[in-house]
Amino acid sequence: MIKAATARQQIASGDTAPLYLLEGDDFQGRLDLAGEFADVVDEAVRPFNVESFHASDATSGGGRDQLITELLAAARTLPMMAPRRVLIVHQAERLLSPRKGRDDDGDVAPSAGESGKKRKRAPTPSEDFEQYIESPEPMTTLVFIADHLDENRRLVKLVRKHAVSVDCGSFGTTAEAAKWVKARLEKDGLAIEPQAISVLLEAVAHDPGRIRSEVEKLALFAAGDSTVTVQHVRELTSPELRPGDWFTLRDALGARNARAALREVDAQFEAGFKDVQILGLIRSVVRGMTDDRARRGLDAVFRTDLAIKTAGDPSAPRYLLESLVIELCGK
Repeated sequence: MIKAATARQQIASGDTAPLYLLEGDDFQGRLDLAGEFADVVDEAVRPFNVESFHASDATSGGGRDQLITELLAAARTLPMMAPRRVLIVHQAERLLSPRKGRDDDGDVAPSAGESGKKRKRAPTPSEDFEQYIESPEPMTTLVFIADHLDENRRLVKLVRKHAVSVDCGSFGTTAEAAKWVKARLEKDGLAIEPQAISVLLEAVAHDPGRIRSEVEKLALFAAGDSTVTVQHVRELTSPELRPGDWFTLRDALGARNARAALREVDAQFEAGFKDVQILGLIRSVVRGMTDDRARRGLDAVFRTDLAIKTAGDPSAPRYLLESLVIELCGK
């Protein structure tokens, strides 16, 4: 298994492997890295050579077979005016280790009658997929983005053997995490005190998903200042979280006060509210806004609703709802 930084070096060199498996606890980190694989293809010809597939669309065995057929057809197509094609499979755990009983991958031996036949049958989509994993096209880079996999499934074992696994869920050292925090804040023109980094990492227990989420909020929290301080971090990561009511969130979103709105959403999560409840509350607030803002806001709410339903990651809803609040506040 390699680190995300190593994968980025391979992308920058243009020398990528035929198969990658992106996994780890950092949901957004997996998505960001997957998107960077498109950089190996010149921007002018990406529409012809970069394609995404969503395994969540395959809700039955037949749907999964169709998805595999389409994926393999794309993988075996030569790139157009580019050195390689890039294919990205989202929610790949549903393709590699589907739930048994509904969309099983066919890990069943043929019956005696079938095995006794001399007539050669065509391989099933699952068998064709296995053959591809064992001998992938060298001019195609196929990237699987996966959450938790069933390690007992045959396809998972094959992918483990033949793909480059990338850890998107951890920082190797505290120094590596600190470097990432500094680099992310610099994108917003912010510096950060060394002690503030230490307080932040201690507060989030070095969890990559939480680090990303808290740094995104810090960038808003410290807006207007040049440096993120220890006080900023302590205010944001150790608030006394008590949810208010509909009016609290309404007033915060209405005033485009991202700080107050984020704290209210966090308070609701800490109080045990479900993501569907919080999204419903946000939707009711957005409907009461002025016409243009309501229209754009509802579009964002519907996008977030779809993203939550297809994320396949238990940490995703909180991050997606916080991102929605930031968008609604116009930051």
